[in-house]
Amino acid sequence: MAVAGPISMVPALGLSSAAGLISMLEETEVQLQTTALRSLNKVIDTHWAEVAGSISVIEAMYEDEFFAQRELAALLASKVFYHLGELNDALNYALCAGGMFDVTESNDFVKTLLAKAIDEYIEQRQKPTSEQAIDARLVSIVERMFQRCFDDGQIHQAIGVALETKRLDKLEEAIHTSTDVAEALNYATKVCQTLVTSREFRREVLTVLVRMYESDHVENNYLNVCQCLMFLDDADGVAAILTRLVEGEEDDQLLAYQIAFSLCENEIQKFLSEVASKLAPEDTPGDTPKVEDGDADMQDGTEEKKDDTEEKKDSTEEKKKPIALLRSVLSGELPVNLHLEFLYSHNAADLLLLKQMRAAVESRNSVCHSATVLSNALMHAGTTVDTFLRENLDWLSRATNWARFSATAGMGVIHRGQLNEGRTLMGPFLPREGGAGGARPSPYTEGGALYALGLIHAIHGEGIL
Repeated sequence: MAVAGPISMVPALGLSSAAGLISMLEETEVQLQTTALRSLNKVIDTHWAEVAGSISVIEAMYEDEFFAQRELAALLASKVFYHLGELNDALNYALCAGGMFDVTESNDFVKTLLAKAIDEYIEQRQKPTSEQAIDARLVSIVERMFQRCFDDGQIHQAIGVALETKRLDKLEEAIHTSTDVAEALNYATKVCQTLVTSREFRREVLTVLVRMYESDHVENNYLNVCQCLMFLDDADGVAAILTRLVEGEEDDQLLAYQIAFSLCENEIQKFLSEVASKLAPEDTPGDTPKVEDGDADMQDGTEEKKDDTEEKKDSTEEKKKPIALLRSVLSGELPVNLHLEFLYSHNAADLLLLKQMRAAVESRNSVCHSATVLSNALMHAGTTVDTFLRENLDWLSRATNWARFSATAGMGVIHRGQLNEGRTLMGPFLPREGGAGGARPSPYTEGGALYALGLIHAIHGEGIL
């Protein structure tokens, strides 16, 4: 004779209504209430509309301090409010659910509330320390989310959240946890430089990253370190790294030059000048050792000392060349010359097109005249090719007022970067002291010349000021 087993209280997968489970919530026996809560948690995604009518009962169960399954009731209430679109209440009850709210689950409910919790945490962390009121339960959820990222190997996500929440401790932990520390450091550096808007916090992050780059167990990325030090305005640190590299092997010297070119791309003239001035000083000719006169029996030793001095001098000259080249890069002289050479050799502007434009417009039409002059300036920008201007001086002289200003200023666009010849090129058009040198140019011409001189020496104006 078969013995009947206990009746299962778990609802069938094809449950058409949750009315029976909802009625069990009002039973007096704790076991029945607990079973109903667990069963409703499994079917809440399909029967939340029915359960929402009894949300007050579920809330009362959580508020009952003597009820053993308060956290389970809070989790069910959170899911109900989530489906109702009340995310604030859903997050509040998720915090009350404690460990019952499993951040490792990958359903929409967990993902949505995690995003809401992080946003709330970030909002609180953005406030001044005296105004922060962060719920300890919220911190617990964020901590568990970080641990989930570490366990799943989602290091980039952990780094992003750590930067958003201003958790430098978690940033370091995420980088150390990564299987590729160098790649994690590079990613953190990139994100910090491009997405962190707070200057003070960015400096704190960069300081931490530089310290981690310089630690013994991390492969040093000198380029990223120098970029970080540049944002920290640490010219001494950059100069020390460049000096160490440029005094090393050939590969190290090439890396130093590459770093210098990368720093020049940021065009921070003051910082680059400080770095160049703090590089290893060059020896002056007067610094070579002198040999004092001695007795006749010391002549042979004197000759040997002279040979040693010559060898040291040659060695010093060899060391000075990389330093001088590095200074040339940091000053912008070498990059500008390379840029000019490239633009000149790749110039493909059509002078015939400009001539046809000039012939098609009336010389007295200032708008068309200015348009032609500006077209020439843009077509030949940085190429130093001013053939069109030299061949049409008479036509250019017909310009008046602001057209003259544009025509003269256009020369600065064409000759941008010609640092050594800028004043010579614009000399005839610049204001003259005391009226010397014949008739004074038009004020518009003088203003355009000064503007052109500024364009020629843009970002490299220490030699013209």
